[in-house]
Amino acid sequence: MESGMFSKSFSSETIRWHDGDTTKPNPFFILVVNNIALERPLGANVFVDDFAAGDPASRKQFTDCVEYIGENLFGRVPGQMEKVLSASPFVAKIRFWSMYVYGLVSNGATALAGEDGVAGSTIVSPRRSAVPAFLSYIGVNPDIVFIVSRSPTHMRASAFGTTDDDNQGGITAYYDGRAFVHRYYHLIPGMAAINVQKAPSDNAMTPAHEFGHAFSSYTNGFVTDLYVDGDVQFNRKVGRPVPDAFTNYNGANYASDKARDSLGYPANWTSYHSELADPASPALMDNFWYAKGGPLNSRHDRLTRNYLVDRILAKVSR
Repeated sequence: MESGMFSKSFSSETIRWHDGDTTKPNPFFILVVNNIALERPLGANVFVDDFAAGDPASRKQFTDCVEYIGENLFGRVPGQMEKVLSASPFVAKIRFWSMYVYGLVSNGATALAGEDGVAGSTIVSPRRSAVPAFLSYIGVNPDIVFIVSRSPTHMRASAFGTTDDDNQGGITAYYDGRAFVHRYYHLIPGMAAINVQKAPSDNAMTPAHEFGHAFSSYTNGFVTDLYVDGDVQFNRKVGRPVPDAFTNYNGANYASDKARDSLGYPANWTSYHSELADPASPALMDNFWYAKGGPLNSRHDRLTRNYLVDRILAKVSR
């Protein structure tokens, strides 16, 4: 990306919600940033202002959304059951910041998200090719970045996983007897786009759900959506009949979820999932809106939760 696409300078408002491990130059880092420009639709090379203005009202709207994202990620929303970050013994080592950036031109360099152009879609999606250069320009290198948009029409969040740096170290794990590595570093951060107008109440568990995708790895275990049928991923397998055993991960056996809680597997599906933490509610990576008692009761299945815990350990250990 040409540096000339950026303005020579910018203004920003940074809130350091949690500084994390200040003894290290690069602690595990989650960042929330505003989406200055919006590609409409994705692939059209047409860019419009999104969160471009630097006025106090825009910054407050963004900050209110950031606050909910943080509360949800760290399990602090009243009634929330899933607390994968806050329950970690390393929670104090996690950096969580937000940056509201303004004063830059709306173009392909500052469009970190775009609207899906498929008919009927309301998905806002990260522009993965643009995000790393933008982060470098503003001087940060987070492991995970949430991009906040205020598209008036595309309010459904989406995420891309992390591209690990497989040439650097990590902590070895075993899945079905095969070794992979929870890497210390990334080449491309995990990223999620989320709409400010869906926060806080309408987002429910959306930030935590998208974090599950973004924090997983394309080469060392990808955590996929469970509300659609599909191919084999870390938390999804294929076959009928559904076997008793799902996998052995790091020496622990995990059973298959034969019933898919109250949802059930559609007759034409071939995929199946790992055992639930709460058999009465869908997994957080599934259709969590149908959790018994409301979406805040949804939890990660046991396998996915333990995988994410191990990823946290790797990041804070570098």
